[in-house]
Amino acid sequence: MKVFNFTDGVKSDLLGDIKRANSADGYFVEKNGSTFKVELTNPQNVDPVAGGKAGFKWTWHSGATNWLGGKDHAIKAEDFGVGAICFCTGEYYVAWHKGHPEAQTEWCWNVIGTTDWNREACKSGILKATKI
Repeated sequence: MKVFNFTDGVKSDLLGDIKRANSADGYFVEKNGSTFKVELTNPQNVDPVAGGKAGFKWTWHSGATNWLGGKDHAIKAEDFGVGAICFCTGEYYVAWHKGHPEAQTEWCWNVIGTTDWNREACKSGILKATKI
């Protein structure tokens, strides 16, 4: 999978490749005894069209891993020398199934940031944290 820079809040330069992401952590974060849902403030989501064009779904995750040599390895923005990265895990059916005339698919994009980037992104408006 291709990994892109997301430090400025948009997909930009190609940074490298990873074998594949086999897991993504959630979007809940605990801080000082409170739980927050963290998400992109203005994701570039596009709804899928039934029987037509695929959609795009962008989500922030607290982490992700890929499976190498029989164990999980964290996929970290630091390893690419940037504050945040994004990568697409593939196209998934979100309504019906392949071959159905009303089938809908989405390309799923994941955003992973460093701890410092996540804090700054909340302050600058790239991310929003909602207390739950």
